[in-house]
Amino acid sequence: MILVTGATGHIGNVLVKKLTSSRMAVRVLILPGDDLRSLAGLDVEIVEGDITDFNSISPLFEDVDRVFHLAGIISIMSGQDELLYRVNVMGTRNVVEACLKNNVDRLIYTSSVHALKEPPHGTQIDETCFYKPEYSRGGYDRTKAQASLEVLEGVKKGLDSVIVCPSGIIGPCDYNVSQMGQLILN
Repeated sequence: MILVTGATGHIGNVLVKKLTSSRMAVRVLILPGDDLRSLAGLDVEIVEGDITDFNSISPLFEDVDRVFHLAGIISIMSGQDELLYRVNVMGTRNVVEACLKNNVDRLIYTSSVHALKEPPHGTQIDETCFYKPEYSRGGYDRTKAQASLEVLEGVKKGLDSVIVCPSGIIGPCDYNVSQMGQLILN
């Protein structure tokens, strides 16, 4: 069984479509009231929970082999720091702990290129750039760096994990029209 958090988001719904087209058993963790248009017609088990509440999600990780953790808040608006921290950092900590508690084989965490310490101008960003929250430009960048460090703490405890750091996301199945998607449409 594969568990996907953030399955109704742009990357999440594309991933779920790919997984189900390969006939994999998929469980999607959604917030109560989430718009499910992006999952319509897919053969998935839909469960409700909130990554900020460990007790609501831990049982959902039972009998799960792999977790794709994509749930998070993307915002560059001021005044969002508390929400960003609660969802991006504490939520990721809860996902890591639920994986460890339930002996999940692998966690694939979707972070962001903005979580990495920006190298000098003209230098390529790659795996050698580290997560340094103190060098972040804002709350989103900082919390994604902190969340990535939470995943690395889980690795120290024995969790097999991969961290993916995408940049601007564009393409089909952008049901909620992201800022990047709106830029392209404009």
